[in-house]
Amino acid sequence: MAAGGAADAQARFGHSVKGLLTEKVTSCGTDVIALTKQVLKGSRSAELLGQAARNMVMQEDAILHSEDSLRKMAIITTHLQYHFSKLSRPRSSNFPALFRRFWGGS
Repeated sequence: MAAGGAADAQARFGHSVKGLLTEKVTSCGTDVIALTKQVLKGSRSAELLGQAARNMVMQEDAILHSEDSLRKMAIITTHLQYHFSKLSRPRSSNFPALFRRFWGGS
């Protein structure tokens, strides 16, 4: 029966090794799945960062265009203020006389 006991011990040892091997394969499979998810997440992060960079460049262009438009509007406003100030000044008292002389009025 000693041979039977040794064979039984070997069977238990083989079964134990198979169980450990199965656990190790399952653990490695889980690790591979986690690694794949992490790589995909990193890839998605890189894609999102690239998209954010493109959006930032577009926003910067829009800001520069707006700044240019504001500068042009400031120049136009200055010109309009100048013309308005010239129109709102009191007219010379001899303006009607000049007008009559020019247009032949009495």
